[in-house]
Amino acid sequence: MGGNVSTEQRVLDVVLSFADDDTLPELLRHVVEAACDLIEAPYGALAVIGGHRELLEFTRTDGQAHITSGDPRSIGVADFLGAPVMVHDETFGNLFLAGKPEFTDRDGDILTALATAAGSAIEHLNRYEQTRKREVWLRAAAEVTTKLLMGTNGREALYLVAKTARRTADANFAAVVLPDHNGNLVIEVTDGGSYDAEGMRVPREGTVSYRVYESGQAECHEEGKVPSVPGPCAVVPLTVGDRTLGVLIVARPKGEPTFDDPELIEAFASQAALVLEFTRAQGDTERLAVLEERDRIARDLHDLVIQRLFGLGLGLQGLTGTSGRPELTERISGFVREVDQTIREIRRTIFSLQEPPSGGASLRGQLLNAVHESARLLGFEPDVSLEGPLDTVVPDQLRPDLLATLREALTNVVRHARARHVAVAVSVNRTMTRLELVVKDDGRGLPLTDDCPGMPHHAGGLANMAARARRHHGDCAVDSIPGAGVSITWFVPLVLQEARWR
Repeated sequence: MGGNVSTEQRVLDVVLSFADDDTLPELLRHVVEAACDLIEAPYGALAVIGGHRELLEFTRTDGQAHITSGDPRSIGVADFLGAPVMVHDETFGNLFLAGKPEFTDRDGDILTALATAAGSAIEHLNRYEQTRKREVWLRAAAEVTTKLLMGTNGREALYLVAKTARRTADANFAAVVLPDHNGNLVIEVTDGGSYDAEGMRVPREGTVSYRVYESGQAECHEEGKVPSVPGPCAVVPLTVGDRTLGVLIVARPKGEPTFDDPELIEAFASQAALVLEFTRAQGDTERLAVLEERDRIARDLHDLVIQRLFGLGLGLQGLTGTSGRPELTERISGFVREVDQTIREIRRTIFSLQEPPSGGASLRGQLLNAVHESARLLGFEPDVSLEGPLDTVVPDQLRPDLLATLREALTNVVRHARARHVAVAVSVNRTMTRLELVVKDDGRGLPLTDDCPGMPHHAGGLANMAARARRHHGDCAVDSIPGAGVSITWFVPLVLQEARWR
């Protein structure tokens, strides 16, 4: 490079000063002003190459900065000096000078040196900005993780994810979209924005949310490219391993910059999804432990306390015939009634223990209620055995037929059996592939028909039970010996389906 030492020193000082600029607009303006000053050109511009070679940054030596658009050739000068600004071996833009009567070779060398230094400074600034953004998203992920692990759960946890994502992405709207029990995507929670979209179902055809949910690949779009979203937006999957649990949407207002860092948002979403899944599983484990403990207490009350009270009541009742004193007999009968009342109170406690924490009737509770209702007509309490995960693996559509069959079987005992003992057993087998109901009594059994020795009377009710079982691809078997009681076995297969994350 020609010229005296002072000019070279000035160029070196300017190149070094580029490192002090903290933002890209500030750096680009500095580059143009320094080029005009060193080469003594009254006019300078830097055309940043966008999708259509737009003139994005434009500066005059009078210090006025302009941001416009159009073709770089619209600068409006006939004679100008230019040099490319290269970043990562790609042309970032072109530095132009004009208005000087004549440009020398030395001017060209200085402009080339400034353009080269500007490319290096832009690359450094980009790396710095990426590092800064990464740190911001990492802090956001750590904040969400900490709060979720400290007990934030349910919808509050989803709100936390949406709010943190919106704030970190400098967006004005964020939403968490999850599938419902039918597999349809629903906007679960939102943060920001001017309208309430929570609870809205996302159309399946042609929507970015469904495309991201099904592909597991993040998408960023410019403003106007996504219907109902006026500004730029980013849609990233909420993934845990190879499973996509939902999507996270962040959007900016119209006119704001597009999202150029989807991988950072995606990393945040994956971390948030992992912690959400962990806290959900942890909550399920804690609820299961509570339910198991309640089930154990209910089982102990039924198998130990009630049976002992029942035996005590029978013993006291037996004493009433051995006393010749009416007042003593009445007192013993009073004690028997008190024992019966205590048994009923304990049974009600068992029913409440069998109910889920939400207050809705569990299947176990419904079965116990059905048995308890029959006790008033039978004159005694049937023995009840409930085994297996009845509340979790028996489908909702199967439960009405199961309860109807139980009630009909107990009603038949009341009407026809004259039984003194009834046992009810409802169970799900170890492989969770079969639901079985067994109702046994020690009554007089079902008399056989004359024309068909293998078919008992009262076949109408039994046919109804069998029809309910066959509706679910099951069957109903009846074992009856006149004078020796009846055993009804009603069973259906269970088809386990993978539960969806909610």
